[in-house]
Amino acid sequence: MSAGKTGQFARINFFMAAEGRTMTAPRTFIKAARQTSEKRIGSEGLWSLLRRHMVLGLLIIATVVGLTYVVLENMPKRYTARSTLVMTLLETRVRATDVQLESFEMTRTFIETQMDVLRSSDFATEVAVTLELFDDPDFVGPPELGTFEAPEIRRERVVDKLLKSYDIFRDGESLAFGIVAVSENPEMAAAIANQVADTFIVISMLQRRQVIEQSIAFLRDRVQQLGENLSQSELELADFIRDNDLDDERLVDRLRADLERASAVVDILSAQQGDSEELAEARRQLEQAEETLHEHTRSELSLMRMERSMELQRARYQTSIEKLNEFESQLQFTGEGARQVSVARVPVEPSWPNVPVALVVSAVVGFSLAFVIALLMEGMNNRLWTEDQTVPVSGVPNLCYLPRIKRRGLLQRQHAPLWFLLANPYSAFSEALRGLLTLWFNSGESAKLIMVTSGLPDEGKSTLTVSLALTAAREGMRVLVLDLDAHRQGASKLMDLHKSPVPITEVLSGELRGEPVVVDGREIAGLEILPVRTRAHTSPQHLKQLLNRLNTKLRYRYDLVLVDAPPVLIIDDACRFGPLVDATVVVVRWGETTQEALSDTMERLEENGMNVLGTVINQVDLRKHRRHGYGGNPQYYHYAAKYYR
Repeated sequence: MSAGKTGQFARINFFMAAEGRTMTAPRTFIKAARQTSEKRIGSEGLWSLLRRHMVLGLLIIATVVGLTYVVLENMPKRYTARSTLVMTLLETRVRATDVQLESFEMTRTFIETQMDVLRSSDFATEVAVTLELFDDPDFVGPPELGTFEAPEIRRERVVDKLLKSYDIFRDGESLAFGIVAVSENPEMAAAIANQVADTFIVISMLQRRQVIEQSIAFLRDRVQQLGENLSQSELELADFIRDNDLDDERLVDRLRADLERASAVVDILSAQQGDSEELAEARRQLEQAEETLHEHTRSELSLMRMERSMELQRARYQTSIEKLNEFESQLQFTGEGARQVSVARVPVEPSWPNVPVALVVSAVVGFSLAFVIALLMEGMNNRLWTEDQTVPVSGVPNLCYLPRIKRRGLLQRQHAPLWFLLANPYSAFSEALRGLLTLWFNSGESAKLIMVTSGLPDEGKSTLTVSLALTAAREGMRVLVLDLDAHRQGASKLMDLHKSPVPITEVLSGELRGEPVVVDGREIAGLEILPVRTRAHTSPQHLKQLLNRLNTKLRYRYDLVLVDAPPVLIIDDACRFGPLVDATVVVVRWGETTQEALSDTMERLEENGMNVLGTVINQVDLRKHRRHGYGGNPQYYHYAAKYYR
């Protein structure tokens, strides 16, 4: 069974408590209400929460957005410019015979090294010199008043600010990286971005030229040294040939002929066994011929070695000359190490602060802050607005939502409730009272004497008493309003009765008769009022006896007796009326009565044995109740005016 149907079933059984019947249905309703109150906030609950605190939320959002706008307007504007560099993939090398393109490896390390160069202080110094930032008084501003700034310190300040004003970005493994410059001056932002790119291109080209020039200088020294060594070797070779007669092509033949002749003479002399001295001379000449031939052979071998060495020197010399010619030709075709593919333009709008984005973000922050504050306020708010709040606190069902009577005129004067009921019989206020009276009919009319009270003053108990009495009288019932609030006499004043309360002893001693109620000169049939003073020099036991006698006397004369009692938490009189009444209705003022006040009221009544039928939520602002999404019957009350129009 749903909570709504359970509540409806429970309300039909409110008045069964007077006959001592079971309270199973009301307790079931209370349990369901507690379960409902402990549910988590859903989407409808969040929307209702926002609607209840809409004004506060809008005020917070407007405040946050307004403060953000003021701060943004006072912040210095910054402009961003971006240029893009791409590392050159190809290098042109001009050789002596042809021109070819050779690619060189662009490693990740090389690219990141170049990016580190762009972030270095030396590089930033070159950019600052080109842009003449060291002489620009507006770039870093003047030193503090009364202080002296050395040139070295100013240069460091300029370089530091320049390094902070631009950054280098690279996407993935791309050979392109962007240069983003930020400055309060749009022209300066574009100039920095472009100058960083130009300086890097110039420096990379100068570095390549420097490497080539160093290679050319080395090769020139190498060629000169090799040429001198080659010339020296040629001279030594010529002297060696001349000294050893290696340029005589027939010398070898003559040496061999001399060797053969000497050998023949030795053989002849040895055969003849001639003079030993002659033979010895012949052998000496043979040995000399052999030595001369061997020496000539050794000279030829040395000549070959010298020629091979000289050929190697000549090859080195020729190779160096070719390399020298290549680098000298390449110097004229030195390319740039990078090229600028995107030129930074002067920005026309500041990149920071981004007012639209900042305002949107501030609105989101303001909404979040408002939501948190609304949750905190909702958690700290202990006032009662709906029956889902009153039922867990009171332990009894809520009988009715009683709408607030609209005020009249420019001065917003309050209507008299009796006059309003007669003038507006189909208003939401009238229909709510008829619905409450219907519960009394459905109860079997077992509870005839009903006390209406509240925890604190000004919660509308007297208004409910007289209004419900008039509604019952117009239904043809005999109704008596028993005004027992001797201090204020709220019911008597609302019924325009100016009469002092009658002591209870006089009421019981004579004929019981109330005063007729007259509204706009017309007497209301079946409706009477009787102000009674119960405070007298009587003991509580005697008062109880008097109240029992009054109960018996009233029960057989009237169909319904509504007792207007003082507030429970202020005066103890209401707790002493137990012997008089059959049941009690507690009035709760919508959005004013706190949970603590209702809890203390119910505790006080239960301690004194009072039978509480339920609560009535009074003074309900239907427009706010519906807009805030509190739910319940009041959200349908606005159809009454349309239905009876």
